[in-house]
Amino acid sequence: MNEKLKRVVKALDDLKLTDIRIFDFRTFSPHFDFQVIATGNSERQVGASVKHLYDSLPEYNLTKIEGAAEARWILFDLGDIIISVMHRDEREYYQLEKLFVQHDEILVKDLIDGI
Repeated sequence: MNEKLKRVVKALDDLKLTDIRIFDFRTFSPHFDFQVIATGNSERQVGASVKHLYDSLPEYNLTKIEGAAEARWILFDLGDIIISVMHRDEREYYQLEKLFVQHDEILVKDLIDGI
């Protein structure tokens, strides 16, 4: 499995974000391989994901970030991995998972057990 994806998931897990889900887009999108969604329980926790991911993944030049000022839904573009860190209210409202039902899901426990 993709080492970069493992490190992303570990960083999100270390931050105690919940309901981390990984969707495989490799056979669907020429622009990215994986879509990762995670939930924060507060704006503070969602906002902390910016610094934590930046510090955890320094070699990936994490500069494409949207939504950091509001800390309700932060989108990180790592090129081959798109990460959405969402406040629990936004996650419940938008229900992104419903858009991805046709894609395979990678179980977080399978990635973290391998680290």
